Amino acid sequence: MTSQPLRLVVFDATDRGGPWARRARTPASDGRSAERIGLAPVWWLGARTHRLLGGADAWCGVDSWDEALGWARDVATRRGRPIGSLQAWGHGGWGFMRLGQTRLDAAGLEPASALGTSLDALAGALAGPEALVWLRCCSAFGSEGRHFARMLADRLGCRVAGHTHVIGFFQSGTHSIAPGVDPSWDPTEGVIVREGQAASARGSSPFAPNTVTCMHLDLPAAF
Repeated sequence: MTSQPLRLVVFDATDRGGPWARRARTPASDGRSAERIGLAPVWWLGARTHRLLGGADAWCGVDSWDEALGWARDVATRRGRPIGSLQAWGHGGWGFMRLGQTRLDAAGLEPASALGTSLDALAGALAGPEALVWLRCCSAFGSEGRHFARMLADRLGCRVAGHTHVIGFFQSGTHSIAPGVDPSWDPTEGVIVREGQAASARGSSPFAPNTVTCMHLDLPAAF
């Protein structure tokens, strides 16, 4: 029986479209609301691909952060193995990531927050400081997200990774940080500035800093 740390993937199962579910709606270029197909089916296929390629020992679509953290802890308990890597796929922005209607941000990392008990349980199931929690979402580590990154690493006691750019097939501005270490990336990376203010995040491209693709199973060591 293997004793290698677990590699787990969770994704936001609520981001669905099509005739069987409420379609997500986004502003169109003319200002009107436009329908789009949710990404949950894409993430479902990606998680299965990770599993088949050996990049994940288990995966789960979840409706909330509490469900995600609890599932990861329960898998580790059932299998008697610590978690070496936990990837979370969903939507986010500067300094936060959502799963369903719930949000992981600086406030959510406080000990007395609604996620406090679940975060403690996850931290106890991780394989120590060498474990990795990777938020594969848009720009959570961009702009004021540097503070969030440092808090997350310190809260979980492990290395955490995220992105400074809007991600898709290409995922740019990929950075990680260990507990007790200050972020090394520029606070303006991936940020579009208008009239002296941070206005939005830049899209990913193969020419942007620290770019991986959605096909990467693991975080590059240099990142």
